[in-house]
Amino acid sequence: MRNDVAVPGYGAQWQAEIEAVMAHGVPFVLIYLEPGDDEAHANRKLRSLWLKTHKEAFGHLCISLISVLADEARRAHFDAMDKIGEQASGIRYETAATQAEGEALAQRRIAQFGAA
Repeated sequence: MRNDVAVPGYGAQWQAEIEAVMAHGVPFVLIYLEPGDDEAHANRKLRSLWLKTHKEAFGHLCISLISVLADEARRAHFDAMDKIGEQASGIRYETAATQAEGEALAQRRIAQFGAA
């Protein structure tokens, strides 16, 4: 997901897109490119409620959430916060410095999942 599309009101689109991905029944990884810290409250609330309601189904299919963050300090902050997210959701949260690193990490996670 690109941060430039996360404008106020995008929450419903996010929900529809996640449901479309999940409808395939194939495990996947979500990659967030430079996620912002200023997500609109309504969007965050909609996503949070959806994730809470669909926690089990989402957790069965989503292998990992990867945030691509160029800034090392932001990655460290996200890594610390990710532990809380992992405990709450059971989904692996990870960071990468570049989109290429994030995509390579996603491919490794998918391969590891398939080998398990």
